[in-house]
Amino acid sequence: MYKHLTFLVFPFRLLCFWLVFFGAFRLWFVLWFHNDWSADQPENVWWSFWHGLPLDVSFAAYLMAIPLILWQIGVLLGIQSYGWVSKSIAIVNVVLFGVFVFVFGANLFVYEEWQTPLNNRAVEYFKTPSALLDSMSFVFKMACVALYGGGVWLIWKIYRLIVGQSIYPGKAISRWHFLVLPVWLGLLVLAIRGGLGVMPINESAVYYSAHLFDNHAATNPGWSVGHSLVEARSTENRYKIMEDADAEKRIENLKWGGLGEIKYRFRKIAYSSDSVPVEKPVNLVFLMLESHTAQVIEELEGRKGVCPNMSRLIQDGILFEHVYGSGYRTDQGLVSILAGYPAQPDQSIILLDDKASTLGSLPKLLKENGYQSLFVYGGELTFANIGLWLTNQRFDKIISERDFSAEEKTQRWGADDQMVLQRMLQEINQLKPPFFAATLTLSLHPPYDVPFKSQWAANTDSEKFLNSAAFVDQALGAFFQAAEKQPWFEHTIFVLVADHGASQPGAVGMDRPESRHIPLIIYGKPLLDDWKGERIKGYGNHHDILNTILPILSLEKRQMDRKGLWWSRNLFDVHTMDLGRVNENGKPMSQFGFAYYTNENGLGWATAHGKGFYEFKSKEWRIFEGQLTEDDKLNALAYLQTLYNDFLAR
Repeated sequence: MYKHLTFLVFPFRLLCFWLVFFGAFRLWFVLWFHNDWSADQPENVWWSFWHGLPLDVSFAAYLMAIPLILWQIGVLLGIQSYGWVSKSIAIVNVVLFGVFVFVFGANLFVYEEWQTPLNNRAVEYFKTPSALLDSMSFVFKMACVALYGGGVWLIWKIYRLIVGQSIYPGKAISRWHFLVLPVWLGLLVLAIRGGLGVMPINESAVYYSAHLFDNHAATNPGWSVGHSLVEARSTENRYKIMEDADAEKRIENLKWGGLGEIKYRFRKIAYSSDSVPVEKPVNLVFLMLESHTAQVIEELEGRKGVCPNMSRLIQDGILFEHVYGSGYRTDQGLVSILAGYPAQPDQSIILLDDKASTLGSLPKLLKENGYQSLFVYGGELTFANIGLWLTNQRFDKIISERDFSAEEKTQRWGADDQMVLQRMLQEINQLKPPFFAATLTLSLHPPYDVPFKSQWAANTDSEKFLNSAAFVDQALGAFFQAAEKQPWFEHTIFVLVADHGASQPGAVGMDRPESRHIPLIIYGKPLLDDWKGERIKGYGNHHDILNTILPILSLEKRQMDRKGLWWSRNLFDVHTMDLGRVNENGKPMSQFGFAYYTNENGLGWATAHGKGFYEFKSKEWRIFEGQLTEDDKLNALAYLQTLYNDFLAR
């Protein structure tokens, strides 16, 4: 008597199919990133299959909604509709798993690069696919196409095996069964919400481990990227943990409490023909180095012998020992360095032109003060809206990949750093002083295909990274050797800084401070000899560069408001204040020195006393070094809350 009800198993079969789909990709993810398993409890990663079930069921319910409604429509229309409804359901499911084979596969590639699951920021980058495709070899592209096609075919076979070829019986079903539709929809809503609780399910429901990778393995990439896209449109500050007034008061005290009008002499005095001291404008050159982590700088406790030319610049310049990149992408780094604005966890302000246009910037400020300006990059500027943003900064001339010949494009991303720095020199020679010239390198970017062989030229990612870093250093050495012969060199200040840190060569997670620690060097003949070899120990970020360099240019009184450089601090002030208050161990007692960094996973905070990372989902701190007081932790959370309020208000 129950045979005619066997068609009711279709929803459960479809649910089983999606759970198998998610489980297969989770297995691939776990095995692919086996090096990221916990060293102390590697077996914990396998619990991700169990703890990930609530989010898997929730996302499966989303995907089942249309097929179930079509299935019930077939019941209502009768036996004559069974054929075309069955085909429609099959087509819908093929489209769905065709899309999500791509999404779940892309999650693997994104995680390899960023150590964070696929999110709305990555989706924004897919809007300029040519920049992504140009970085891939033809063989790799074909392998991806074949893998995708093979994956879709295999999933189709699994679908037919689990769901079956027919979802209706051979004879007519009573149309009264259509009245069960509200029950099915109610069950779907219940599954989507994750139960009857007050709050609907989110990623935190599957976080079960102190080791972040385990939690990422348990997170369903499809659910996560969908949630991320929805939240990207939100105008609510989801990082709020205290009253805004209290947060702002903390940040005011943290950034400026006790800082006075400290005066420094940076530059050598020039004299007019009648012996009157004059302060002539100096030229400024920014060398922004792709992924140039402190891990390859010997003076910052990095690998020895990788960057000897940078070591020579450090000997005759000013080294900032504790500078961190607030973001982990080039588009974030550019805005931090040139506009003095910190990175946001889940957004990139450069992608939102209406917000980005409210920022002040160094190129704009120098343009107002009579500087000619130049920007040189060997890659595509269409990626992540970079070209539009640079154009709006009023650069007089912008050089990109299209301005290099095919022979000069020796890397997949474009022209290598040796070619770029040679072109930079040629272009500077055509500028009239005072000038501002900036370049962004690209050779220290995966796949590390530099035209260079060093002692580290091997097959591991770590050694490929070191080989590329050595190539970049050699290119810098050649650039400075040639620049020293130019007449403008004696009147030029150089700033060398990474656009962001890197996981390699130590293969450390992007939540760890080692991956965000970057070099910042100020070098140039106009600096007083007293500054040669100086080490600045105050903690800060690369968005602090602007208000650190402006006093050297005698422009420190400009744009100190929230439409300009409010978030940028003078690291010389921080250094001086910290040195004025030290404990018995010689470490700063004050809280003026701090560094902030973030990604989609959480918020990092570094001071002279300790370094830690706050995970958004688990709402727990992980301490990597020393200790962070409760006040430090509140300061960190207040900083992000205030920053995100500022971002939303722009």
